[in-house]
Amino acid sequence: MEYNLSDNIEVQSLELFKVHKGLQLIEEDGSICIKGSLPFSATLYGTCPIVDCYNIKILIPTDYPNKPPTTTECDGRIPRTFHTNPDGTLCLGSPLEVRMKFKGSLLNYVQKLIIPFLYSYSFYEKYGKLPYGELSHGSLGIVESYKELFGVSDSKIVLGLLNILARGQYRGHHDCPCGSKKRLRNCHGGQLLDLMNYQSKDEFMFDLNQCSSVVR
Repeated sequence: MEYNLSDNIEVQSLELFKVHKGLQLIEEDGSICIKGSLPFSATLYGTCPIVDCYNIKILIPTDYPNKPPTTTECDGRIPRTFHTNPDGTLCLGSPLEVRMKFKGSLLNYVQKLIIPFLYSYSFYEKYGKLPYGELSHGSLGIVESYKELFGVSDSKIVLGLLNILARGQYRGHHDCPCGSKKRLRNCHGGQLLDLMNYQSKDEFMFDLNQCSSVVR
């Protein structure tokens, strides 16, 4: 599979390397990667400072930036049992969360996704607990992610809102599925319209089916 090093990737890489000087753009096994050391200093709401460094590899997909990169930790420090995907890549959040924070930018990807993940593991090593709380794995984790995103506590409301996204049936004058008795346009409507910029109907349908499998 051939990669073309687009101007977009080159420009974004230079932007990234100005901030994170231990990383470099390389070709490895026919793929374009960003690889190297990522030192960071981070805190949790101004407390619990962590200063640490990890060696990472960021794989750039062939259809970048339409699809976000994936990341592995290279030294085996983070065990497979700690929020990693079956292929060994770091689970940086739900697919929608990753797209919303990535926004087509390598710097965003590192700053808003990789560093918070690494901070959480370093925090776990030091304090024996996770700093942000922990979502469940699999379909239940997707439900919890959407509940947090929509600001609701009822899983069935998540299904109602996801159904609009998955079927492309936004009707602003209809009642909002959250039960607020407001028109959709005056409640969750603006949020739904914004989310449509990050995933296709098919991708929302996949999330809807995953959520439906665990919501009773």
